[in-house]
Amino acid sequence: MRLIDFNLSTADLTPSMPLFWETSAHQLVPIKAVQLQQQQLVLIPQAGATPLTLNQLNARTRQLSGPTQLYVQTPVTIEPLFGYRLNQARLLFG
Repeated sequence: MRLIDFNLSTADLTPSMPLFWETSAHQLVPIKAVQLQQQQLVLIPQAGATPLTLNQLNARTRQLSGPTQLYVQTPVTIEPLFGYRLNQARLLFG
C-alpha cells in the first residue's frame, strides 16, 4: 500500500483512532512507532505498547512522498502492507 493511498482513504476517519497490526494468527499488536528505511515506511508493532493514533501517524509522515510504500516489521522480516480494516473504533493493518 502506498502512503498516498492510505492517506486518501483515511482522511475522513477519526484522528484519535488507534493503530494495530493484525497478525496471521488474528492477534492485535499495537503500532508503537514508524521508521523510514530505504524509502520504505516501516510500522513497528510492540505488544503491550500504547498504540499510535491516526493523527500521530499523519504528523510523523507529513513530509514523506506519496509513493512511499508501507511495511510492517514482523518478528522474522519486514512485510509489505496491502490494506487495513476498521474494527471496534480501531484501524487494523494486515
